[in-house]
Amino acid sequence: MLSVFRGVPLALLLGLMGQPLAGHAQTAKPRTPPPPYQAVDARMRQIPDSATHTVGSLARYINASFATEADKARAAFVWVARNIRYDRENMYLLEFEREPAEVVRETLTKRLGVCRHYAELYKTLASAVGVPTYVVPGYTSLRDATGHAWCASRIDGQWYLMDPTWALQTRTVNGKPLVVFRDDYFRMKPAQAIESHMPYDPLWQLLTAPRTPEQFQYGQVPATPAQPFAYLDSLAVYERQSPLEQLRAVNRRIERNGVRNGLTFTYLSSNRTREENLHIGTYNAALQELNAGAEQLNAFMDFFNHQFLPRKTDAELALLLPPAAARLARSRELLASLPLLQSPAHQTNIRQFEASLREAETLLANSQAFLVRYLGTGKLLRPTLFMQISTLNGRHEMQR
Repeated sequence: MLSVFRGVPLALLLGLMGQPLAGHAQTAKPRTPPPPYQAVDARMRQIPDSATHTVGSLARYINASFATEADKARAAFVWVARNIRYDRENMYLLEFEREPAEVVRETLTKRLGVCRHYAELYKTLASAVGVPTYVVPGYTSLRDATGHAWCASRIDGQWYLMDPTWALQTRTVNGKPLVVFRDDYFRMKPAQAIESHMPYDPLWQLLTAPRTPEQFQYGQVPATPAQPFAYLDSLAVYERQSPLEQLRAVNRRIERNGVRNGLTFTYLSSNRTREENLHIGTYNAALQELNAGAEQLNAFMDFFNHQFLPRKTDAELALLLPPAAARLARSRELLASLPLLQSPAHQTNIRQFEASLREAETLLANSQAFLVRYLGTGKLLRPTLFMQISTLNGRHEMQR
């Protein structure tokens, strides 16, 4: 056996024996980081079925399981994407005129829907766990006859676009269907999303240089504008607006950005109808509040005319006018949200409404002043206050 090492110096032999063979060196393999949100996705797979039938129960599970906005947004997104099946039989029915709450209930019940169902459910669930989210209607291709719907979420102060409908896709591999989850549709950056998702309202491009429909269609990037679109300021205003104010602003932005295809034209026409219906509904709601407040004021005046008999305690008297005040304040708020249209008939109606509301507000203010005076007067002298009310042209000072 020693002949194997014939001719090799002993010192060198000993040195070689102390070194590992290069071909068998044991090097540590680099650890592959886990996929993003792996822990969140795994936790959402553990949700009990009993917690998945209402937005409230889903939200409670998410809030109890996660602390950050990013994790909560991911939890809502992955649950919707994985648990709602796409309804191919009704893929052309977006039905933007339906109430969102109705769409959400139907989606949770059937676990089936098209893009609007995915978007409305994600929007409602994300909002419920503290992630401000809005549904974004638009289209992805002019070859699509119905358009598309996705979402915008504000996570840790930053806006992202989300498409839960497209997140789960089926591919054919070796002749077999393979379901793939696409993380790139979660937290899309605006510059990335605009390559495939065109909102009807340019606000939701979330870009300082929004694209026109033609630029989106032909893949053109607009030049940097001299005055960039301050979309963050517009979003802050949007979040403070009433539904009617939001809808009017949306329609103005769509018109300014250009109505150059059938999808945008159809959506804008539907929006104008919704705006008109919402206008009528707001007017009727304001009128209902005015009538309710006036009825409560009339009941107070009837009690006043009977010199506050039968008697009530001071605490009970103090509660008589706040309900009427709240009704009139709400009526004023709703009236203020109504734009003044060009129609002469509409303008006449608004002027008449305004006059009636002012009259009711005057009566309320006088009634409040009298009640303060009454409650601040000794009980023995209170009956004399009713004798001090002056009259003018048949109307006493409470009504002037």
